[in-house]
Parts: sequence; structure tokens; C-alpha cells
Amino acid sequence: MKFEKLFEPGRIGTLETRNRFVVPPMLTEYAAADGRLTERYIRYYEEKAKGGWGLIICEDNSVDPYGAGFENLAGIWSDDLMAEHRELVRRVHAHGAKIAVQAYHAGRESDSAITGRRPVAPSPIQDPTERETPRELTTEEVGNLVEEFAQAVRRCKEAGYDAVELHGAHGYLINQFVSPFSNKRTDRYGGNPRNRLRFPLEIIARAKELVGDDYPIIYRISADEMVPGGLTIEDTKVIARQLEEAGVAALHVSAGVYKSGAIVSAPSSVRTAPFSDYARQIRGVVSIPVFAVDKIAYPELAESLLEEGKATSSPWAGPPSPTRSSPTRCGTGGSTRSFPASDAGRDARERSRGKRRSRAS
Repeated sequence: MKFEKLFEPGRIGTLETRNRFVVPPMLTEYAAADGRLTERYIRYYEEKAKGGWGLIICEDNSVDPYGAGFENLAGIWSDDLMAEHRELVRRVHAHGAKIAVQAYHAGRESDSAITGRRPVAPSPIQDPTERETPRELTTEEVGNLVEEFAQAVRRCKEAGYDAVELHGAHGYLINQFVSPFSNKRTDRYGGNPRNRLRFPLEIIARAKELVGDDYPIIYRISADEMVPGGLTIEDTKVIARQLEEAGVAALHVSAGVYKSGAIVSAPSSVRTAPFSDYARQIRGVVSIPVFAVDKIAYPELAESLLEEGKATSSPWAGPPSPTRSSPTRCGTGGSTRSFPASDAGRDARERSRGKRRSRAS
């Protein structure tokens, strides 16, 4: 198979990529305990770049030292952390790949056993899958978090990253504000849909003040939370249009929250590309690029999604070694078998959950 669509150059706003092969953000826990990048973390992504990927998205970089939902996550909350990020970018760029970083705060999906502090959230509502009830953020604290996200975007641009992805999916803090499942506030950040969307819109606006309108901001979104009282695909189509108007350069369409169950990191019993129809529906209401994600385990499937018009890029996850499964192998007729992105994320999550339980006991 020639993978003609996948090998076409990609564009995300002002960012051009050599192809449409995208490494999706997958939890590794390869950073140091203090949030610094390690040589292992940098080498992992350097190997991806060697394999010919067009765009690499680094996972779960916390904008706040108390915002992590897992151990050993990378941090972008301080200028003092960015030297290793600059080295990562340099080494990835040396092999022709572009690199983005995911700005993230876990909100109520965090745990005091990890951060040493009680989790915070839009409302003091315990996630059904977590053991702690979060503390409700004050209006002033919400404004401070807007600035934390925006300053993190600024740091990432200055470090040389080609784009930043705001993690607005999977029940993390931005998603918690947008969703009626988790946001019961009565101030300007809660209530009607426009107020619930205010938090990410203010982050985007403030970030653009710092980095300019041309710097690409990608937004990862759960198209359907698949829980009673949560966001549906019809809600998300409206949100997607508002995000485009706010200047988001691309939408990375996933689905679900923690309560949704295993579908978020789909196991082998779930059909391939379970969220691709959501991506197709979102693509029908916006003009910016749309990524489809989750259990796109083989490049043949990614190529098919592009041919069908369900997405403009299809993140496909392979192992880190370029000699086993990579765009380079696809282009030379080598084996294209890879590991599903969902398995990598699920295995890491299970490891972290085990740590969390053992530390809390």
C-alpha cells in the first residue's frame, strides 16, 4: 500500500509538516519527579522523529506543580524547567519532524497522594472514579489558572515547540469547566454553555496576547462524554465552531471521561477507530483541520480515514524504534504492524493507578 494521503504534507495554521503521520500524546511517565525532562523522555521522542513522523505531540505537560494526575509528568509551569525542553525540540527538529506539547491540568482527576494537595475543580463534586472530593476554585483562582495556561504556552513557543495542544478532553480541568457533568458553578464560569466555555476561551485569548495570532494552538476535545448529563456530540459541534472563531488552529477529537470506562483507552474488544465518526461530524461544521484518534492501530486504517474524509490527520501510534514500525518503514515497503495508541496509554494509566493506591494505603 502506498499511503498516498498519509504522505501528503500537512498544514495546521501556519505550521507545515512533512506528512500527515501524527504521534498522539500517550502517557509515558518518563519525566523526573520534579517535572524535568529526562534523557529517557527526550530519547523516546527523538526516536520517533528518526522514524519519519510528521508531527509529534508530547503528552500531559502540567501547567501547575499541583496539577498532575500521574507521577513523573513533565512540567511547563516555570521558566526554570525549559532548558531540557529546548534540547528535546532541537533533537526532534534535527530529524525533520515537528513537535507540539500538550498543556494540561488534571483538576479533580489529580490526587493528594501524587501532589501533596487536595485536588481542585470547578465544583466540589467527586469524580465517580476517584477517591477524593475536590476543592472548588474561587473566581480569582480561575483567573490565575488562565494566566498559568497562557504563560505555559508562551514558554513552549520560546522553547521552540511548533504548536501547543490544550488538553480539553477526558475529564481533565478544561473539560471539567466546559461540561455540565462536572461544572455546577453559579458565577461567570458556570451555568449556561457560553459561561462554561469561558475558561478555555480566556486561555486562548490570553495565550494569543503573549504568542501572537499565528502560533498554532490545537485543542483536544471529548466529542461525547458518554455519561448521563455530560456533553454530547451535538453540544460539541457548537463548541467546535466557537473554538474555531476563537482562533484554534486544529481540533483533536477524542471522546469520554474517566467515568465512561475503558472506551477512552480502547481495549482489543472494542472496534478500531471508535471515535472516527465523531471526527467526521466535527469536520462537517468547521473549516480547520480535525484529527481522529483512538485505536488507529495500523497505517492502513489511518489512510482509509483520510480517504473517506473523516479527518485531515489520523494519529497512529507505533513503538519508539524506527526499525519496527514507522512512516519510514511504510515508505520503503517494510512491516507496518504497530501497537495501538490506546494500549500504550492504558498500560501506563494502570501502572500509575497502582502507584496511587500503594501510596495512599
